[in-house]
Amino acid sequence: MKTNKRFAVLKAGTANPGARERLGDCGEMFISLLSEPGETWDIYDVEHGVFPADVSGYDGFLISGSRYSVYEDRPWIKKLLELVREIHRREIRLVGVCFGHQAVALALGGEVGLNPKGWDIGLKELTLTDAAKGLRSFKDVPNPTRILVSHMDVVTRMPDHALRLAYSERTEFEMFTLGRSVLSLQGHPEYDGEVIGEIIDLLSGLSILPSDRAAEGRASLNGHPHNVFFRDLLTGFLQGSDV
Repeated sequence: MKTNKRFAVLKAGTANPGARERLGDCGEMFISLLSEPGETWDIYDVEHGVFPADVSGYDGFLISGSRYSVYEDRPWIKKLLELVREIHRREIRLVGVCFGHQAVALALGGEVGLNPKGWDIGLKELTLTDAAKGLRSFKDVPNPTRILVSHMDVVTRMPDHALRLAYSERTEFEMFTLGRSVLSLQGHPEYDGEVIGEIIDLLSGLSILPSDRAAEGRASLNGHPHNVFFRDLLTGFLQGSDV
């Protein structure tokens, strides 16, 4: 189906060198995953201070992951949170992924902090809430539903009136929706297992990731994420379908 819709990735981070060589940077990964014929997609490098001058010409935005925490005192993060609030006020479709998930939650009244359960990295199984099971978009969801993750921060409280859609063993708020214009998820549907493996190696080499979590994460990569399901979920949402 051809459209003339316009979307943008708010690129809050930079992929590791191996991923960039194979898949492109964060913005290109999402465009490859989500773009449909006839659409226009722009990338704004918000991590380095590049923001859209006007959001009104867009049908939807997606905020990527990042190596930063949303509660850090950085000018570009503050500006991004303000932009999230503006996009939400205008009821433009907004998707948050990983750091983006946390930015959406924090900007709209939720809370974010370090996960008391520690690092969550690898291929994880999500448990859908009863609310999610009753939604049209989750009618044919794979069971169990698997997604790749890499994070230490988590949403600790959702914005008021948000609807929790999924949780996992170490992450209480894996996915939520807010009204008709916000869909937010902690996992990475744009990644493949090789990307996560490279991140595990990098974090382990820097002595950031505990050895037990590194081993657990690597072992989990024998499975397969349900990226096709998440692609269909996000593209349908950005196109204007209800969750």
